[in-house]
Amino acid sequence: MELIKIKLSFSNAYLIKGKKSVLVDAGSPNEADKILGAVQKAGINARDISLILHTHGHFDHAGSTAELKRRLKVPVAVHANDAFMLREGRNGEIKPRNLEARLIMLLVPNSFEATEPDILVEEEMDLNDFGVEARIIFTPGHTKGSISVLCNNEAIVGDIMMGGWAGGAILGSRPNYHYFIDNIEQLHASIKKILGIKPQRLYVGHGGHLKFEDVFERFSAINIIGN
Repeated sequence: MELIKIKLSFSNAYLIKGKKSVLVDAGSPNEADKILGAVQKAGINARDISLILHTHGHFDHAGSTAELKRRLKVPVAVHANDAFMLREGRNGEIKPRNLEARLIMLLVPNSFEATEPDILVEEEMDLNDFGVEARIIFTPGHTKGSISVLCNNEAIVGDIMMGGWAGGAILGSRPNYHYFIDNIEQLHASIKKILGIKPQRLYVGHGGHLKFEDVFERFSAINIIGN
């Protein structure tokens, strides 16, 4: 199994490469060409992509989903709680956690091309049927339908945390809260869930990657670990 990071304008997408390949997240609007270019650069035939999977439904993770679905002709998966975002092409309610986040929210687009998801994830889902040895777990908090993907000794965790500041542009390897948090109690429970699995590396939607030891230290300091 191989995990490949695709750095996009505002976020990261990822490819999980096994017998087939799964694309995790689909960037912002108008990034389909950039994503498919990265697929080719990684030596992966686009015809080997079997699924477009979303860590959640925000514009910078689902903005190019509709175009990629047309081109790749593969199913689209998202957690049931975030499915309305893809169907309606909108972010839903965004809850900023501080003043900086409120300012950033003014710059966040609230619409993208809608598409109908084909697969609705619930609590967990195995991805072996799509040609990769990985599984999905439910990790809400950033949104009501946020999920993470476990692959070997690594985890793609979307936006339940991020690296650094300024969307990961500054000190991107330092664990931090994301700007927007739907439910802080759920978020802390999800972080504890991920840390209980002890992945060596955590791959985030912005910045990263993050080392397990650094994430554990960061969130132990605010007393959510072990509570």
